[in-house]
Amino acid sequence: MKALIIERNGEPSGVVHWRDLPEPTPGPGEVRVKMLLAPVHPSDLHVIRGRFARQRQPVLPASPGSEGVGVIDAVGSDVSRTRVGERVVLLDVPGTWREQVISPADRAIPVPAAVSDEDAAQALINPTTAWAMTMSEHQLERGDWLVQSAAGSTVGRLVLQIAKAQGFRTINLVRREEQVAEIQALGGDVVLCTADERWPEQLKTATGDKGIVSAIDCVAGQTGATLARQLATNGRMLVYGALSSHRQTDPAAFEMPIFAPALIYSAAEVRGWLIFSWLARKGVSEASQTLRSLLDRMAEGTLKPPAAQRYSLDRAHEAFVAAESAAHDAKPLLVFAQR
Repeated sequence: MKALIIERNGEPSGVVHWRDLPEPTPGPGEVRVKMLLAPVHPSDLHVIRGRFARQRQPVLPASPGSEGVGVIDAVGSDVSRTRVGERVVLLDVPGTWREQVISPADRAIPVPAAVSDEDAAQALINPTTAWAMTMSEHQLERGDWLVQSAAGSTVGRLVLQIAKAQGFRTINLVRREEQVAEIQALGGDVVLCTADERWPEQLKTATGDKGIVSAIDCVAGQTGATLARQLATNGRMLVYGALSSHRQTDPAAFEMPIFAPALIYSAAEVRGWLIFSWLARKGVSEASQTLRSLLDRMAEGTLKPPAAQRYSLDRAHEAFVAAESAAHDAKPLLVFAQR
């Protein structure tokens, strides 16, 4: 079996290599999945660099990769053989950049026939992030308002789809003026461009000067700090990314200066949020139910991940570059096998 392996942390172009490994055998309660496609997320590259959450840094050597789609080709002694041939996505089974992955059987989630391999490969990280923050954490209801930064990101666009289906409304921040019309066309109720220095005042106007009740932020830095300063009494903001710090080495780029009086007097909450912590907190049963529900929405056509571009494994380094390119408009997928 071939696998993409890192033996030390560093830039992906220099530390990710092919290795031949023994074919793994599933034990009791496990299945072996022949991987078809696995996405390259920016967070995967941060793991390779050693810059991601400490609890998600694998013991090296290890395969990167946080999700993917494949077909069960072997099962452990107490798993029904009827599962062989089943197309599945993996629920928080790290190390998916390899031809075969061993997974607990209950973390191999069946994929509806109507869902393409490209969509299934990216069903976990971004769709679950968008759904969990809006519907599980903020518990948004029809008519509620949500403020989100980086509305043009993958998660931001998925939030807009969920908003349309669930009936909550959105105030959206984008970085470039040309994104305003695009996000409006996708259903954003209010769209503000942070390149306009007046955007904080425009945000106050958009909230009726009543402050922000619910927000999600993946920019941090000064943008996140401005959102935090405008939180309403008992308002809450989930910070799930720090785009302002990507590829930065200056420690100041990682800081989000909070205006303490506004936070104190409003009794507001600014909380870090990580998909993997949420999955662990919910447990396999509830997390798998959420993932199954999102796959069903994909099958129905009410939830659509971004377009994808396949990369053969000899082009893996091109996929790494594409994953962090500001101009990329398709999720890079590593191809491990064809159906």
